[in-house]
Amino acid sequence: MVNVFLEIRDKLVQLFSRLEFSQEPIHLLLAIITGVLAGFGGIIFYKMIQLVEIIMFHLPATFFKLANLVDLTGWQRFLIIPLIPAIGGLIVGWLTHKIAPEASGEGVPLIIENVAKKGGIINSSIAVSKLLTSAISIGSGGAGGREGPVIAIGGAIGSTVGQVLRLNEEQMKSLVGCGAAAGLAAVFNAPIGGALFAMEVVLGSLNMQTFSPIIISSVFGTFISRSILGNRPVFAIPTFTMASGYELFFYIILGLLAGYVGVAFVKIFYATEEFFQGDSFPIKSKLLKPALGGLIVGIIGIYFPEVFGYTYQGVNASLYSRDSLLILTLLLFLKPIATSVTLGSGGSGGTLAPSLFIGAMAGGAFGSIINLIVPSIAAPPGAYALVGMAAVTSSTLQAPLSASILVFEMTDKYEVILPLLLAVVAATFISKKYMRGSIYTIRLQMMGENLDPYGRDINILKSIKVRDVMKTHVTAVSESTRLSDLIEMISESDSNVFPVIRYDGTLAGTVSFGEIRQTLELKDVQELANVLVVKDILNPGGVSVNQNDDMSVALKKISDAGIRSVPVIRDNRQIAGMLYLHDALQAYEKELLLREVKK
Repeated sequence: MVNVFLEIRDKLVQLFSRLEFSQEPIHLLLAIITGVLAGFGGIIFYKMIQLVEIIMFHLPATFFKLANLVDLTGWQRFLIIPLIPAIGGLIVGWLTHKIAPEASGEGVPLIIENVAKKGGIINSSIAVSKLLTSAISIGSGGAGGREGPVIAIGGAIGSTVGQVLRLNEEQMKSLVGCGAAAGLAAVFNAPIGGALFAMEVVLGSLNMQTFSPIIISSVFGTFISRSILGNRPVFAIPTFTMASGYELFFYIILGLLAGYVGVAFVKIFYATEEFFQGDSFPIKSKLLKPALGGLIVGIIGIYFPEVFGYTYQGVNASLYSRDSLLILTLLLFLKPIATSVTLGSGGSGGTLAPSLFIGAMAGGAFGSIINLIVPSIAAPPGAYALVGMAAVTSSTLQAPLSASILVFEMTDKYEVILPLLLAVVAATFISKKYMRGSIYTIRLQMMGENLDPYGRDINILKSIKVRDVMKTHVTAVSESTRLSDLIEMISESDSNVFPVIRYDGTLAGTVSFGEIRQTLELKDVQELANVLVVKDILNPGGVSVNQNDDMSVALKKISDAGIRSVPVIRDNRQIAGMLYLHDALQAYEKELLLREVKK
């Protein structure tokens, strides 16, 4: 059987080698395959959580003639409810201690690290181990979320497809993104949000080369999910509208507060993990720590079962404005603790769904206060809960686009798009001011991984000097060059930025497609093209890098400016060369490979 599989694998490899993966149809075909597999993986994971929930909460409840153990009262509730998450934690502790240590905690940082450091190569066993441990942890009442595990499952599936076909590094990374997008889209019924999350968070870049396959994969993952689970939004909520234009001011305040809430959640999360995993913690056994974490969460669940990870009951109640200000405030404090204890003690799950929960509580509480103060110009608290979900999630992820679209798709409500976007921007501003990365990348930094926002190793980037990668041949223009001559030069150059030099050879500034395009939009452009000179349209503050700069500095400037090339200058500001984005990335990939080989 193994020989048959290897023979089929080798024939597929030969076929794809002949067809060349770079061709769009082949790329999209692999994305479809990955999307379908990851979609089924997401559904199996979802059903596994339901199965564990039935076994742990519903079947034992029949002994008490109840539908769910959370309906118990009296001493039975105090005795039994805490035991369920503790038992789940004990099982997870045994699995992660004896069989799959990589399956504990959050799954997304592992995928990001493997994309950045290992070219997208992920052990296929992670898909199985994450599915099993996370389903047990969440289904038994652990306060983790579904998205982290399903992203790890989908990413591992995509990587496995790439490894079977022996694809190169870029192709492998693309399929990891495809799998992550499809898995998330399948669980949350959010094809666009899943795709954006994969690009913005997992791959770290909204790259147009990976856009099409990831979108296609996400669509097929969602199609599989809708075919089996139905096409319903995760949260079915009423329609909200703005009661007054003055509300925008309230939503901005909510966004700022949500930013602080997100930062607080991340700090609580890692402080709790450090407490459980630190040398001073009295219990050393990795087998017992998740059980203790489950017991603590179970004690919270005696009074507030909404913190359990398998249910969205708390979020739905806040969106329908059912909970009181007191309940919302208590859950706002208890959910971060429950999630942090679950994952910090060694349980398995994600942090995105808890971020949505915390955001709903924060927004609902804020909305309740606004309705008490100025009820005539305020929407229901549920509208603020909806906006709070996106804002807190954006704060923890530092991914405003993904957070916004995910919430829109999970609720199927777009009426509050203006206040939501304002709040998300405000929350992200606060988050970036007080945190050096997202909830995912901070973990990598704690592990000693120094990565830039695009997942590249900063230590490697710093070891590469601009002077060693730049091209010394420069297509420069003088300040006196006519616009008509510059337009002719554009057609013969690969660059989208041209250095402008003075008579003494020093850099006067740059001229890019943007400046040229703005000029071409003017009337009488034909006459102007022969009259205007480069000095009239140049950008004196244009981006440049010094030849002694390292690649981390250069790539940040290129990324921030949204350009493909940048002039390189000497200390005396004379032109030394041009640095092209593809050359810089190629130099990084080469150095990364050499270091991996040396290991």
